[in-house]
Amino acid sequence: MSTEAPETTSEAAPPAAPPVGFPKKVLFWIAGIAIALWAFAIYTGSIVVISIVGGLTLVIGFLLLRAFMFIRKQRNVVNILQGAATGSPEARRQALDKLETGKDANDPTNVFARAQLMAADDPNAALKLIESVPLTKFPPGMQDDVSLLKTQLYLGLGRTADARKAADTINLDNPERKQARPLAASIVAEAWARTGKPKQALALLETMELPAKDAEQIAIQARVAKVFARFAANQRGHARNELNALADEDVNHLGRFLDPRFKVHPELQKLARQVLEKHPAARKMMKVQVQRR
Repeated sequence: MSTEAPETTSEAAPPAAPPVGFPKKVLFWIAGIAIALWAFAIYTGSIVVISIVGGLTLVIGFLLLRAFMFIRKQRNVVNILQGAATGSPEARRQALDKLETGKDANDPTNVFARAQLMAADDPNAALKLIESVPLTKFPPGMQDDVSLLKTQLYLGLGRTADARKAADTINLDNPERKQARPLAASIVAEAWARTGKPKQALALLETMELPAKDAEQIAIQARVAKVFARFAANQRGHARNELNALADEDVNHLGRFLDPRFKVHPELQKLARQVLEKHPAARKMMKVQVQRR
């Protein structure tokens, strides 16, 4: 029986909104410290102390102004990304046009947003764009998201060594990124599994807790990573079981192992094709195709 590989798509990481706004607690601390310093300066009556506190106040005010301007830029980008949340190509094109023609087109936050939007339709262009900006140029709170997008794009193009390098820069234990950890862990696990660290990949997947949001999508990505890890660990029976589980959900998921773009190991491709050819849903699809001819 000759069964065609199911259709597959190249999915990009969901748009990760940059952090916007100061935590109120931080602002309260800054205000409290400023008030305390001025109270002390006025109490001393010293012109020198008052001058020093005044200088510090000007510096803090300048830094806060710069920070608020940066936050406003981020909010504008987030609003544009949210406008493309429907996922339609037209919505993404419109959002890209807004970002590309804006005065901050070369800003790292803008570049990251554009790369996210481009990833679904042209992963090569998205990767070229995001690689044009060194990782250190992105805001610290965004660097893990940038590395995550790079990792996923590299994996989708079969560039596993580059995916591993990007994945190893991601801090999975950052307490401020708990919500993003499950997706990040599943993608990092795939990068590890495909570059000689299958045991570590399986151990990482064991620590995952699926969130309420996007649980189905993340579970599929985690299962894909498990297939790669089981295969790399020479656990072919377990790898076949994971492939069958993926096919039970949707045979199109097997395209992740059959599409030449992903450059999957030939033996794993063979195993995935065997699962596809024996799966009832694939047989039914084949029967329908034959009847239409």
